[in-house]
Amino acid sequence: MLFLPLAVLLHGACSDGGGSASPGAQPDGTGGTGGAGQGGQGGGDGGSGAAGACSSENCPQPFICRYDTCIPDLGTCATYDDCPGDSYCDANGDCIPYGVPPDVINDPDCQRQEVPEGVSPTVQCEWMAPSDPSDPTAQSIYVYTAPIVADLNLDDDPGKLQPSIVMTTFQNIASARIGTVRVFDGRTCEEQMRIGGADDATDENRPAYGTQWAIGDLDGDVPTGGHPEIVGMHRTSGSGNGVPLNLYALEIDTASGTPTLSRRWYGRVCSAGGDTLVNFSSNQANYGPGIWDINDDGSPEIIVDEMVFDADGCLLNTFSDFAYLSHGVMSSIADVDLDGMPELVRFDRVAGWDQGASAWVTKGFFVPDATAQKAGHVAIADLGQYSQIAGHPFPNELPEVVVVSAETTTFNPNSSGTIRVQTIDGTVVWGPVALHHDAGQPGGHGGPPTASDFDGDGQVEFAAAANQYYAVYDPDCVAALGGQSPAERPGGKCERPPGMESLPDGVLWAQLSQDFSSSGTGSSVFDFNGDGNAEAVYGDECYIRVYEGKTGNVIFSAPASNSTGFELPVIADVDGDFATEIVVARSPGPGCPATDPLFPNSGPATQSGGFMILRDPEDAWASSRPIWNQHAYSVTHVTDDARIPSSSQVAPNWTQPGMNNFRQNTQGDLGVLNVADLTAVITDTGSLCSGSAGDLTLRTRVCNRGTNPVQDGVTVELQSNDGSGTTTVLCSAETQALLMPGDCEEVSCTGTVSGTGNIFVVVDPSGTIADCHPGNNQGAGTLQICPE
Repeated sequence: MLFLPLAVLLHGACSDGGGSASPGAQPDGTGGTGGAGQGGQGGGDGGSGAAGACSSENCPQPFICRYDTCIPDLGTCATYDDCPGDSYCDANGDCIPYGVPPDVINDPDCQRQEVPEGVSPTVQCEWMAPSDPSDPTAQSIYVYTAPIVADLNLDDDPGKLQPSIVMTTFQNIASARIGTVRVFDGRTCEEQMRIGGADDATDENRPAYGTQWAIGDLDGDVPTGGHPEIVGMHRTSGSGNGVPLNLYALEIDTASGTPTLSRRWYGRVCSAGGDTLVNFSSNQANYGPGIWDINDDGSPEIIVDEMVFDADGCLLNTFSDFAYLSHGVMSSIADVDLDGMPELVRFDRVAGWDQGASAWVTKGFFVPDATAQKAGHVAIADLGQYSQIAGHPFPNELPEVVVVSAETTTFNPNSSGTIRVQTIDGTVVWGPVALHHDAGQPGGHGGPPTASDFDGDGQVEFAAAANQYYAVYDPDCVAALGGQSPAERPGGKCERPPGMESLPDGVLWAQLSQDFSSSGTGSSVFDFNGDGNAEAVYGDECYIRVYEGKTGNVIFSAPASNSTGFELPVIADVDGDFATEIVVARSPGPGCPATDPLFPNSGPATQSGGFMILRDPEDAWASSRPIWNQHAYSVTHVTDDARIPSSSQVAPNWTQPGMNNFRQNTQGDLGVLNVADLTAVITDTGSLCSGSAGDLTLRTRVCNRGTNPVQDGVTVELQSNDGSGTTTVLCSAETQALLMPGDCEEVSCTGTVSGTGNIFVVVDPSGTIADCHPGNNQGAGTLQICPE
């Protein structure tokens, strides 16, 4: 049998056949990264146009001449799915290898056909406890912290996207709750590292059982292949839960090949005469730090309520330890007055950082009011034309502050809290409205709020959990307005769903929930189907639920027990596959209904610890970022690789297209409907086409011809069909690199071949990756690509 390498065949001028590539369907480009022309179908840079004549007479059978190139005869087609392997359907209805012509490297029209309806996830993986029952931390399975997501570069390969999940688990030992910091693989839920816990004799390694974590590059080494740091709070020596806390940062060491965690520093007062640890709060705290650059020097600061620590852990200001419900209060940082420098935003204060005085200085426009500005958690968003300060007349882009306040600062789930909106000068312009509850029942403390356009009217609403209900609050829903929106919210609407028309003023919708343990749980937001209307995600003591933003209808529910703290579900690309997942913390909790009364198909209630990851089985949700780095997350303050931008480089969330939200992730730079198109082709066909038998190294090229990236780890199989219908897997391998649109990677494995039959390659044989043209996941076999 004659064999001519494709590099030879893809040459010359062609006077026969041809036509043109599909008009408008193929972009100009430079070719993919593979396709050196070792034989096979051609690839990213095939068809170099070297000297020689191409015609139907000098292209060896079964090759044909197209686009001045001899190519395998891959058949005719009506759609891309009709074409095998790494080829596309041109305007003439012929299957043409990608790279012919050289600028055709992907299908720019690769899009999902329609916005997916509903949210119907499956469990991707879960962690319930250490796999070894003799592990000293086997009972450390309670989780009160938000699962924090970031790529920690544990594989020392910055080009490989592999996020991890950080959280605290705890167990009760004697009279104390002992925490363990655990880091998990976002792809498999397997534990990667840990520190603290019952088997760690150093109390200072043990995190506060409910501490929220923050991740950021404190030392600036991420761009050169380093690792971001992990910041939280640890318990000090002593027994019980009343012992005070310190701030500490953990660093990652991968030098031994096995990643480990160790303390980088303690939060302390730094002085020439010696450092002093900063003690505050108690082991009962459920709040945590956030990371921002507040002084535009390019080095991040760590903020815990009003305390400011530099990137080395030195406390920069004096503070008073504020106890809120024994759990702490969640503040935030944002440039609310649009002067180019960020402010501390608290329930009772908007303050700028004075670098010279090393102190927060209350802004001149803020008017304190101890009665109206009750303590509580905040969210920042532009809710309408309410805020006005000198230099910013109406209309302006100034935001407002949503505050959820408990009845008092003392922990008491049988009390009733409120929710309000105040301008950045401290004026309360909406509310306070009681957290929604039934008559005769307490409303609860209320959890950290979210903000988003839930109902799609172009104005932002806000949501909070409490004892008895999860509710979305809407300033448009006021009976006295007679169906009109307030003047400050032009275009706003109040369209309550059926059965909720008689809700109190300010409530758009409310759904029953159960949280009488902390009554302070958080929630999060995401637009899963890319239709512009956000969905809310909230887990109470019994179930994790996804609510339709406009109506409050529960469109998904699954058992997820929890005895609740300040945790919230985190929505991000947790496994680096450029698709969105939900990470749900769990703890054995109080008694629950056997099935979810709001979603009877939820499945039976269960008591479990640890966490689970939920994903769409077809990865049909809108794509997301691979990061959610802290509880007070608002997108623009952190990069995808956990670097903290200088403050002057941080665009206020509410001024950015498609944002104006709080505790909501975004689709980042990826199109909502973008999708990959994996293809594969046998490249080195010399031995196969000559009929060699025995153990052979089989080489293939895998390409992404779609519009969405594909993570590493894609399965590639070489298969053989003996002609009787029996297919045998000869060998398999996995891709090792991230494939951007138009990128290719060479993959090889060793298999035993008989010298007869048809050998072909299949990429992603199980169909786990959302694919624009799954019909071309199987490449052309040797019977097609070997010259006769």
